[in-house]
Amino acid sequence: MTSYKDDPRSITAKFESTCSKCGVKISKGDVIYYWPKGKKVMCAACGEPEYRQFLSMAADEDVYNGCGNPYCY
Repeated sequence: MTSYKDDPRSITAKFESTCSKCGVKISKGDVIYYWPKGKKVMCAACGEPEYRQFLSMAADEDVYNGCGNPYCY
């Protein structure tokens, strides 16, 4: 999959924060989803569905641009 610098990604929290969507406390060491463009973080419950949707759209874009089958990587 083609990736860009502002693509969201799954990371491990390096410090405590709060989810930008639901406001739940995020502890150091939790798996979170980070969106660099808006500098927002989401807990696993809120971020995973949006992250999966992003991955699906990115794979569709690769296929549309002629990069082939997204499942062969």
